[in-house]
Amino acid sequence: MTKLMRCSFCGLLQDEPAGVKTCMRCGGELDFESGGSPEEKTSYVQVQMELDQVSAPANQNTERYLHLTITTPKEVPSGDSAPPGKKRPPLNFTPVVDVSGSMGGSKLTQAKKAVRMALNHLHTDDYFSMVTFSDEIKTPVEPVLIQPSVINGIREVLNGIFHTGGTYLSGGLEKGINKSEHNMQDTNLVLLLSDGQANIGEIDLEKIGMIAKKARKDGLTVSTIGIGRGYNEALLVEISNQGGGRFYHIQDEAMIPSYVAGELGEAAYLAAKDTQILLNIPEGATLVPLSIAYPVVQNGNKAAVSIGDIPCDTELEVTLRLALLPQKAGSRLSMNGSLEFVSPVGKKHKLNVNRVTVRFKEKNTFEQREGLIKQVAEKVFVQLKASSLLSVNRTRSHRPDDTDKEAKRNLDSLRKYANKLGKERSDREMRHITEDYRNLSDSVFAKNSTQYAQRVQRGSKDFNKK
Repeated sequence: MTKLMRCSFCGLLQDEPAGVKTCMRCGGELDFESGGSPEEKTSYVQVQMELDQVSAPANQNTERYLHLTITTPKEVPSGDSAPPGKKRPPLNFTPVVDVSGSMGGSKLTQAKKAVRMALNHLHTDDYFSMVTFSDEIKTPVEPVLIQPSVINGIREVLNGIFHTGGTYLSGGLEKGINKSEHNMQDTNLVLLLSDGQANIGEIDLEKIGMIAKKARKDGLTVSTIGIGRGYNEALLVEISNQGGGRFYHIQDEAMIPSYVAGELGEAAYLAAKDTQILLNIPEGATLVPLSIAYPVVQNGNKAAVSIGDIPCDTELEVTLRLALLPQKAGSRLSMNGSLEFVSPVGKKHKLNVNRVTVRFKEKNTFEQREGLIKQVAEKVFVQLKASSLLSVNRTRSHRPDDTDKEAKRNLDSLRKYANKLGKERSDREMRHITEDYRNLSDSVFAKNSTQYAQRVQRGSKDFNKK
């Protein structure tokens, strides 16, 4: 029987090769895949770590990228999926709905329809509350345990909600988080819907993001839906990233119910909760995330990457920059670790993250593309482009005077990496990226490109169904 082997340099899992056992991709050394502990063999979540370039020049600072792919199944195995007699663990859901003047007409009608439909997806023993914001912050539905007797009352309340006034977004977000914290469950989702610019109360992007960051630390997930073309997509991305949730852009208000139901389904049927990657990295190395959605805490040669909750049927790609101090020629530095998560019923899982290795060569003999794993480098470059576009758009919104400087910094960094893929490719990519940066001044382009970049980083899905 053919056995699987893993390259200890680039991380590729492959069939045992005939003859000399070297990696078919980078020529590195192969080890038999052990399969880990008995618990790991039965884990329904899979993880693979790959290195974009296995060689580096000696005696100088350098950086390489770790690319991790986490895959979850369509359904969680029965022993991990739900408590006895339940289809899933209890859920706590709080929609926070913009009811300012601009939400009048079809937008608010569809938002209320979405909440009504969401009630159909809630189970007995779930908790529900609802917050609205305009000039004022209101709680039309105080936190309530879902029972058949309360559903009609909530629907009647929805009939009495009308649009008026400005957009006190920060106040609505704070109130929604506060109400959700009243009855914490296994999963706690705050979902903010807005079509306009925050113009009352706190409007600073970073300060509003910190509200969502604290909620995440307290065990909540904060996701956002932007409707139309008048809202600030950089702000809603900041909230969702800091809150460990997802961001969606909706141009057609008729799709609001599909996206509310879709995000509620993502939160209700999780595959892995409180997921984190624990990595052993070389002494003196620094691990840097590309997205604030994946914060890193490093202590010496140990680093913890917070991934958070992962829905079912998801392939999540997480790219991390590894900054390395100068090393002697002939030396090797390896990284490995583990992925830990909690199943929907509270069972803890731990599985190995495979080893990858950088080897160092004399600087004067090292070539730019030596040891480059093109398949991995392509995936890293996609992540770098997404990260750079979000960064430039965030700066454009938060510190507009610094936009040109931020764009140049990102272009220089992207060009340096794209050169590894070839000069012709690099020139072509830089033209497209430069044009994308210019087009961020167009509201529709900014929102569509932001949503695409978020999907690249967060693995969020398209619920584009009426």
